[in-house]
Amino acid sequence: MNKSMSYLMGVSLTILLSIIKPANAGAIFTFDQPRFSYTNNSWEFAFNFEVLDTVTVTGLGYFSDPRTGMADEHDVALFDSEGNLLATATIDNTNDLFQFFRWERVSDLILPPGNYQVVGVSGSDRYTWSDINVVFDPNISYISYSWRVDNNGTADYLNFTRPDLRYVYGFRGPNVFLGNFREITSVVEPPTILMLVTFIFAFTFIRKK
Repeated sequence: MNKSMSYLMGVSLTILLSIIKPANAGAIFTFDQPRFSYTNNSWEFAFNFEVLDTVTVTGLGYFSDPRTGMADEHDVALFDSEGNLLATATIDNTNDLFQFFRWERVSDLILPPGNYQVVGVSGSDRYTWSDINVVFDPNISYISYSWRVDNNGTADYLNFTRPDLRYVYGFRGPNVFLGNFREITSVVEPPTILMLVTFIFAFTFIRKK
């Protein structure tokens, strides 16, 4: 194998490894852009979801508006379907940003299939709704959302739901992160890998001729 081929294969492998997304890594939901955002009180916003296949929670997060940022601290908590507290974090503007959410590391927490709720306190910061191209992790299924006026600054379990009327998937504030999400960039689709491998073999064939 000549030096040119070795170099090409090395670069290709580096590119491939840099864009591969580990299984079950990322936020339980994402979107391309926040469509609307507003603040008119301090609220507790809850996202109720079902885990379809076992996942590992590694972080909790809260929405940070790309235009106005984050001014307050946000209490975020994760509960099981019985209201038992599983994990909690306090998010502020010193936390790292992942897409539109600032996040805090929590001890690895395995969630078996079942129903869960993540709750966050909005404070004076903006929340968002009707966002563009909302996508859920394949191991997560949306159930409903809940909200009420906050009266103590603490994320509490909300044992009720709100109907989805005009606010599809509810008001968004808190989020949950899975796996090694801090070291990912994007998902590599099988065609992308195939194209890269094909290119390497084609280049090898041409060099031999």
